[in-house]
Amino acid sequence: MFAILLKFSSLPDRPQAKVIESETEAASSRSSALQYPQLVLGMIGIFVYVGVEVSTASNLPAYMEKNLGFMTKDIAPYISLYWASLMIGRWTGAVEAFTDNMNRQKILRFIAPYLAFGVFLFVNAVAKHDLTPFYVYALVILVLIVADMASKGNPARMLFIFSGLGILALLIGMATDGMISVYAFTSVGLFCSTLWPCIFTLAISGLGKHTSQGSSFLIMMIMGGGFISLLQGYIADVSTIHSSYIVGVLCFAYLAYYAYKVSKILKSQGIDFDQKVGGGH
Repeated sequence: MFAILLKFSSLPDRPQAKVIESETEAASSRSSALQYPQLVLGMIGIFVYVGVEVSTASNLPAYMEKNLGFMTKDIAPYISLYWASLMIGRWTGAVEAFTDNMNRQKILRFIAPYLAFGVFLFVNAVAKHDLTPFYVYALVILVLIVADMASKGNPARMLFIFSGLGILALLIGMATDGMISVYAFTSVGLFCSTLWPCIFTLAISGLGKHTSQGSSFLIMMIMGGGFISLLQGYIADVSTIHSSYIVGVLCFAYLAYYAYKVSKILKSQGIDFDQKVGGGH
């Protein structure tokens, strides 16, 4: 029904994005967004990012039930913590939208994530779940805050740091058992939380008039959530759920590589995010 309404609506078939072209873009003869390496590599980045985000959560219930002996009814709060972790990270990354004052931003970077964590605790308290196992997660959130501050607003640096933390979290989860592994796998939600805007920003930078087309290609790559989940599920079937998380490690490894590579690509095109951040943009 919604598709029919869109079909007969007055919306244009291909809305044109208003893009201010740089001198480099104006001099470019590229006829398609796919001729920009930052976009092509970024499309793969979105594919594996959505893949590791979805597959980590999808396999966590089976791991907790089969490997750790959890009852199905007791797993729900931990899965909700994984998705709440995405909210915690995104609230942290959104503080710049509320104030331009750097001192206030520093304060909000500590308040926002714990406020979001408080929402998670409140919801689970209303659902009458035992909150005791979750208080220690406040220490993991502190790692997120430090990493966010270390990125200094540079999307490539943030992507590299958070991808590295994602690898570390998965390796810890794979190397341990019990609740440590559960917290490690759950923290992947924290480290995935800011990756979408980082990848998207880097991939469309410098595209100029091809920005709208490039954005469409990036959105298409969310299908990685289905493919990567299937791959990890297959590996879990032929080996163990524990070892299947190597798929996520490889996904984060590519994202770290993309962060490193795209910085060089963009600098060769005259785009330097350190200068933009330093200039107050």
